Amino acid sequence: MKAYLIDDEQANREVLQILIQKYYPEITIIGESDNLNVFLESRQIQQDTDLLFLDILMPDSTGFDLLNQLQQRTFEVILVTGFEQFALQAFEHAVIDYVLKPIDKDRFCAAVEKAKKRVSEKLVLRSVKNQLEEHFKITVIKNKKTHYIPCSTIAYMIGQSGGYTTIFCKDGESFLLSKPLSTLENECSEVPCLIRASQSVIINLDDIVTCDQGGSGYIGLKTNDFEVFLPRRKKREVLQQVENYLKSKV
Repeated sequence: MKAYLIDDEQANREVLQILIQKYYPEITIIGESDNLNVFLESRQIQQDTDLLFLDILMPDSTGFDLLNQLQQRTFEVILVTGFEQFALQAFEHAVIDYVLKPIDKDRFCAAVEKAKKRVSEKLVLRSVKNQLEEHFKITVIKNKKTHYIPCSTIAYMIGQSGGYTTIFCKDGESFLLSKPLSTLENECSEVPCLIRASQSVIINLDDIVTCDQGGSGYIGLKTNDFEVFLPRRKKREVLQQVENYLKSKV
């Protein structure tokens, strides 16, 4: 588990370091800063962070400014502040806990335990998703041979007239299946990497290389340089699914 510390006072950051090292040596502190900018400007730091210890009141900014800009965050947040009046606002921002300064050891440990439990639950969920993607297979007969196609190897599927669907795999191979796209969508509903991007196309989110949110919007895939244009009525929904999935993979 990796933690990052943000507090404008070095003494407060040192207290957090001492508490973490003493009671949670398994937590690695990957960085610290006295302002929000370093964290906000580094996507890599955000991706590497499991738990953020965040001060609220700092010169020219507040911890809530960061939370407002990173509403779809993948890390947990413990707010550490000397002011009780921010408690309600803190939980409105979906932080895991709220610790007052001067920090009480028992209160600190209770907050960290909650964060550890949440992070562990996320890891289990991510593992289950990965297993579903890897082990769920679609059965197809081609040239009198039965093929079992793992969903993780599929790039996209296109619905054809007459209730058929063509499956395009990442290795360039394709299969014609005598099932409508809607049936395959239902069969793959538990596989998070596959989503219905339009009326006639299902895509694998792991194959995305471009995502144009302007105009009508389209998604470009690596395999065959395939592009799917998003229906206006589904554009926001699909782009949100893409964003949520990619963040869940971090």
